[in-house]
Amino acid sequence: MYARLGALALGVLLAVLLLALAEGALRALGVAEGTPRHDPFSGFGTSVPMFERVDASTYRISPARLTGRYTEVSPEDGREFASERAPGSFRAFVIGESSAAGVPYPPRYAFSAWLRRLLEAALPERKIEVVNAALSGYASRRLLPVAREIAGYSPDLLIVYMGHNEWAERQYYAHLIDMDPRLFRLWQWAVDTRLYRVLAPLLRLRDGPVGAQTLHKDAHENSLEMFSVLHDRAGGASYPTERDLSYRDLLYERNLDEMADVVQAAGAKVLFLTLSQNFSDWAPGASSHREDLADADLRRWDELVARGREAQQRGDCRAAADAFTQALALDAEHAGLHFELAACQRALGERDAARAHYRLASDLDRVPHGAPTSFNDVIRRVAERHDAHVVDVDALLEAESGDALVGDDLFLDWLHPNLRAHERIAEAVASELRQDGIPVDGARWRDPPARLPDPDALHTADPSLRLRELELQLFACRLAMRNPCERAAAESLLQLDPTHVEARATLARW
Repeated sequence: MYARLGALALGVLLAVLLLALAEGALRALGVAEGTPRHDPFSGFGTSVPMFERVDASTYRISPARLTGRYTEVSPEDGREFASERAPGSFRAFVIGESSAAGVPYPPRYAFSAWLRRLLEAALPERKIEVVNAALSGYASRRLLPVAREIAGYSPDLLIVYMGHNEWAERQYYAHLIDMDPRLFRLWQWAVDTRLYRVLAPLLRLRDGPVGAQTLHKDAHENSLEMFSVLHDRAGGASYPTERDLSYRDLLYERNLDEMADVVQAAGAKVLFLTLSQNFSDWAPGASSHREDLADADLRRWDELVARGREAQQRGDCRAAADAFTQALALDAEHAGLHFELAACQRALGERDAARAHYRLASDLDRVPHGAPTSFNDVIRRVAERHDAHVVDVDALLEAESGDALVGDDLFLDWLHPNLRAHERIAEAVASELRQDGIPVDGARWRDPPARLPDPDALHTADPSLRLRELELQLFACRLAMRNPCERAAAESLLQLDPTHVEARATLARW
């Protein structure tokens, strides 16, 4: 028995020794060096840095961090920065999700790029770097390591605009989030070896070491697949529980706190942006009644809602609003009815009441689409604790929208800003920096401020922008199971591009 155990131990030792020798030889020969082209841990591990050195003078976002159609990087996108800071330069990083990244536009149209343009005009004697470090599909859990990495690049400022993905990430990436930390470290160690990088293409180990093919769901090829949870929830499945939502809120606040800690410890300032989204033109994805609603009250609720909808069809919004209000007195947890009531109040000119109900509709959405409005309270609390700066994007876009109450006039779907919104956010951030003397006293800024191009002129100069907008709308409407919206987007796409494959396939289904 002991002889067998000894032979087994010797065999294991020899195998480990051979692997170590092979790994050493590959490293000595420079085989498979550099940053991996694919991240099997989707940003939850440290296998792939956010930025990699591409030459002696430049860091650029790692290609493995970019997914879908947005994998090409050009200098004007603001996805790179100098490896050595120039004396007197100003370096800011923007972190967030697809909204901050600029989706569906190239990053050169995101608010980070417009901010760089404004700062360059206002402070021509300084080298300005505004680096777009936002990533589609990421939430605060994965952006916290990004903030830690950024702290090592001598930042002057971190700008944070995020919160729309906190609900989706856990469901799609539970296989990574809930993995035993010891097993996670083991897989990550294996993936980080040169031996793995050589063997993976040969053995088709795209998703991790042998036996770990469920490690990663290939978000590299379809970064938006994580939002498939929307489809399930809109169909009545997988609604988040109160516990789920409480944990989401707790994690979000904790991660914001830690981001501020790590960046301020590096000597940088932090600027938080409050969140906005499409409140008035994007209905909730799913609604439900309160659990303790009695059968009799439910029947009465149905009667009142039917009465209100009949009044709507007659054009009598006052009667409809009265009926909807009575129904909400029986059950105030139905997101869709808040949205219907808000639409009536909007038509009646009751702007404040409509605003309140549109936001309740968003917060009660069982899907949900976007971030809860309470996240803005979290952002302000964190900013106050850290003496950080805040730009109230929520109030800014509401004022910009006027009676539209923040809808399709500023957002392309439920959360992605259009060109006009990106420009207004950039202008508001520049104004805040000047007021707060970042990077120099506002009196030293050049007047008047630079004027950003009219969005219509941008569309005229680059017709592909409208194509990208419609493609995003097509995807978003399909995801939310909004057939008329999806069809309208497909028809508009075909007007721009009669050969558009996805649009033709969409219309072929009807």
